[in-house]
Amino acid sequence: MMLYASSLSALPILKGVWNSSNTPDGRSSDNRSAGAGPEWADALSAMMTSAPFAMASAFPESKLPAMQTIAAQCELADLVASIDLEFRGQLGQMLDGILSYHHHGYRRDLTDPPAVWRQGSTSLHRYAPPGSGMPVLIVPSLVNKSYILDLNSQGSFCRSLAAQGLVPYLVDWGEPGTEEAEFGLTEYVVRLHAMLDAVEDENGRGGPVAMVGYCMGGLLALPLAIERQDRIGKLVLMATPWDFHSGKAPGPNASRMLVSACEPALSLFGKLPVDCVQAMFAAIDPLNAFRKFQYFARLDPASAKANRFVALEDWLNDGVSLTARVARETLGGWYAENRTAGLKWDVGGDTVNPADFHGETLVVIPKSDRIVPPESALAITELLEDVRLLRPALGHIGMMSGRRAVELWDRVTRFLQA
Repeated sequence: MMLYASSLSALPILKGVWNSSNTPDGRSSDNRSAGAGPEWADALSAMMTSAPFAMASAFPESKLPAMQTIAAQCELADLVASIDLEFRGQLGQMLDGILSYHHHGYRRDLTDPPAVWRQGSTSLHRYAPPGSGMPVLIVPSLVNKSYILDLNSQGSFCRSLAAQGLVPYLVDWGEPGTEEAEFGLTEYVVRLHAMLDAVEDENGRGGPVAMVGYCMGGLLALPLAIERQDRIGKLVLMATPWDFHSGKAPGPNASRMLVSACEPALSLFGKLPVDCVQAMFAAIDPLNAFRKFQYFARLDPASAKANRFVALEDWLNDGVSLTARVARETLGGWYAENRTAGLKWDVGGDTVNPADFHGETLVVIPKSDRIVPPESALAITELLEDVRLLRPALGHIGMMSGRRAVELWDRVTRFLQA
């Protein structure tokens, strides 16, 4: 908690640096803050005045025995000075990475296909001619924008499926507007029903439609698959949570505290603002930003790895808000009460039980997922009737980008076409 509090105290300093100047050509950097200014050195010095931040970050509890041995062999003042010098260098490298990211020239190089269906803030986008293959309705999470599934010309899940003869339809939930202000999870699933109808209208109603749900999108796809399984051929659940109290998931007490902490924002704005959503993800691994921007500082800015880093970071920073009802149902009903695993979660009055889906299901659980604990996603496999399991050595976001992700997409395609 000491580390978390002191980290928060540093954020206004960083924000001031990021917002204090412009990129070299004077333009903004889309979702990235502006570039470096003369305050950079002063900001670094100010951050270093927070000794608890430096000590806790540089030396986690597992390192304390070694540090105690070192401390017994040298003067305390020399030890503190050495730690301070080392950590100044590490923080400097992190800030170099942040500034390099803000100046980077990468921009997403894909244009979304025209919408074939639209209602309120929600739209549906098709990636291949209708009738040219089996249609696949792809459902993303409500938390981030859908283009993680169509990231760029170097890696697009949707375009990969289309290139292999499928007809992908990607749901774009959009930022909740006036029409969605009172939406809960049921209302979003109702929209999925309308989108499935639109897919069938375009492709004819003689053949099945496959469904792919990514993360939270898998939980939204499941009740539709159960109710319309006479029309759903196969179901793919990718990094989809089910048991919210398993693995390294926050416990029910912590989740209830989070719900209480969010309540003022929900009451004031009628939604959970994107900044609050981003803060919750950051709290999963408070030092992740420290490590990843140090890593980025060491990359060649012109490299493919650097472009991939910026592409993913831009997407992560391009979040959307959650309606108040959705926030309460997910944070309270899912995380705090674990209503999914307890078979107490209902959509439109009908309990959502994976055992009620009798079609073929592929469950993809990335081994290195730090957002959805693998144990949480694995729990649903015990309930599904006809299930296959894939455990790729990828992360939650990495399964949608990079060379190894393409190998996974090929396996998903083979499952859908078999």
